[in-house]
Amino acid sequence: MDRKLKTALDAAFAAPPPERKASFLRAHRRRELGTVELILTQAGYVRWWTWAGSAALFAFILALASGREPGTVWTASALTPLLALIAAAEWGRSRRYGMEELELACRMPLRAALLSRMAAVGLFHFALLGLAAPVLALWGGAGVFETGASLLTPYLLTAAVGMELSRRVRGQWGLLACAAAAFMVCALGVLSRRARRNLIWAESGPVLWTALGLTLAAAALELIKTIKETEELRWN
Repeated sequence: MDRKLKTALDAAFAAPPPERKASFLRAHRRRELGTVELILTQAGYVRWWTWAGSAALFAFILALASGREPGTVWTASALTPLLALIAAAEWGRSRRYGMEELELACRMPLRAALLSRMAAVGLFHFALLGLAAPVLALWGGAGVFETGASLLTPYLLTAAVGMELSRRVRGQWGLLACAAAAFMVCALGVLSRRARRNLIWAESGPVLWTALGLTLAAAALELIKTIKETEELRWN
């Protein structure tokens, strides 16, 4: 196109300068959500049976471990992997139903939504275990911190394995794999008790805290891998 003609067209159809642009943008600025508000908002998208199932399992654990017996803490710690299974089922829901691309199209970033839901369910489970620790410590005659560590260790182990399996196995097979891992951790606790060896928890000493540290590090590593995979999925 001729340069003079192009210049004449630009001058004839030039847009007028914007008026009160800054005030307009300030009036329609998108409200940013804080961390707590984001977690509470995403908690509303967690299915109701996740909360109800966690509370029911918590009540069942307390009922089964009730009484002042030496095996009270062991009984409760052997069942905490089932709590982690409920969490894994909620975390991998979008992947299991093939809804990742749909969630990527939403305004809320998939990574933020996933982490918020994981935080909501995880904090709820930690609160339940925190309430159970002093009660079980009183019944079993153990320390509160040792009891809490005994409950967290198998939970974190199952959560770490569940996140790894959720990334590798798609569809309903992923949930079945997580369920198999949870029941294997439960079985490990049962077998260790029958063999009179505390492989998952110990009453006190460095074995308990070492096991807790290793499982905590494994869960943190799997969480980082999940975040990175979500970012790669977004860019792909």
